[in-house]
Amino acid sequence: MKYLKTEALVIRAQNFSEADKLLTLFTLEKGKVPAIARGACKTKSKLASSVQLFTRGDFLLYMGKTLATVSQGEIRESFHSLRYDLFNYAYGQYFCELVGRLLEEKEPCPQEYRLLLDALESMNGDTAYLEVLARSFELKLLKILGYPPYLECCLACSSQEGPLWLSFREGGLLCSRCSLRDPGAKKIPPGTLSLLTKLLSADFKALRALRMSSSQREDILSINKGLIRFNLNLGGCKSLRFLEQLGC
Repeated sequence: MKYLKTEALVIRAQNFSEADKLLTLFTLEKGKVPAIARGACKTKSKLASSVQLFTRGDFLLYMGKTLATVSQGEIRESFHSLRYDLFNYAYGQYFCELVGRLLEEKEPCPQEYRLLLDALESMNGDTAYLEVLARSFELKLLKILGYPPYLECCLACSSQEGPLWLSFREGGLLCSRCSLRDPGAKKIPPGTLSLLTKLLSADFKALRALRMSSSQREDILSINKGLIRFNLNLGGCKSLRFLEQLGC
């Protein structure tokens, strides 16, 4: 198939030359596709507006061996406001970087596509909610990729009696006795466990009123980083470091 007509999100865009843009498109049919938009940097280019970061559109792509070439682009949602609010932009960039680094090229990922689109559509500039959204996005992405933490009871003996520990190596909760299986398991307070369960299972919109204490923010960020690093072998994200510099 030389030409592909597909819905896609622009998850990475950078100037490649004075005239061209290098893109990563997250397509509904083919997953992540590297592409080039020739002439998109020119002021009068018909492609210029459709290949901005975060844009959702319908694209006609010529599928080359290594790079697709964008022949046409029609905007469905520009997500214009995300590019002009610092916090929205930073979190949106983080979501796109996670997807870009964790997914293989040219493999259909409709669930991941829907998750990213839902996250972008949920962003509202409220920094407290954006942080909640980010922690929920991380956990939901882990679940789709096959690495959800088991949070119902001790995964070794089914005990629900606290205190409970979270083991990255075992993939979920351990009770006091079973925590000896993993010296690196992290003791998890009941309130933090309740929040993790909500972040993993609840719809993004249902999380708008959720707030985390400073200790819960630190705990859940540390837990999610550990889950992503252990299960997906992903180190630090440049966009996450930028968020931390912003105090998020």
